[in-house]
Amino acid sequence: PDSSGSSISPAILQKGIHSIKLHQITQFNKIKTNLKMKTKKKGIKKMRVTKIIAAFALTILSFVTNVYSQSTGMGIEGGINLANISTTPVFNTNSKTGFTIGGFADIGVSKVVSIKPGARFIMKGFTFQNQFGTNYTESYSYIEVPLMIKAKIPLNQVKPYLEVGPTLSVQLSANGETTINGQVQTQDFSAFYNAIDFGLYFGSGVEFRVAPDMDLFTGFGYSIGFTNISKGTTKINNNGFQMNTGIKFGL
Repeated sequence: PDSSGSSISPAILQKGIHSIKLHQITQFNKIKTNLKMKTKKKGIKKMRVTKIIAAFALTILSFVTNVYSQSTGMGIEGGINLANISTTPVFNTNSKTGFTIGGFADIGVSKVVSIKPGARFIMKGFTFQNQFGTNYTESYSYIEVPLMIKAKIPLNQVKPYLEVGPTLSVQLSANGETTINGQVQTQDFSAFYNAIDFGLYFGSGVEFRVAPDMDLFTGFGYSIGFTNISKGTTKINNNGFQMNTGIKFGL
């Protein structure tokens, strides 16, 4: 019975129950549809992220493969360094001939450009003669680490190139030599100089293909020192004109 005391017929009751069930089913279907849509969106988003990661990985792999597939090699080189210094205040000094020898890697990043790190022993210094005929020479020896960016014309047998990059040198020794009337006096000047010398090298050369995985090359360039190597009041910077030759083996 309802609040008025009258009874509800079974047909009306059945209809009410059926209506409630339809409402519940409709709500359930809506929830189910929303869950499917959210799951689908998450799936699409996950697929997009996966595709982005895969594309990034393929790009990196392609770059590494491209780098490795270029003319990557290692070699040795040697030559002479016509070394001198620039000073402030200015002194008129002459060049001193030293030698250089070392090794390098030539890592191709394209058919034209490569990165060329290396390590070498190099001699620097200068000579000076006063009005009385006294000859004075200072000799510096360094371990130098150049990092060149090299650009070449990608021909088959003969490949001209340009290179430029910074150099970092660590001084091993610094000696002064005075010659008076044929008598030579030598002094150790290491304590008067800074151990680190930072500079810039730029040059050019030509590579000659002599075998499938072997190149001979010769080149020349100029080195400018940016560091004041002197601990005294006179500012001293190294510089030098270099000529070298060597051999490179492909990997």
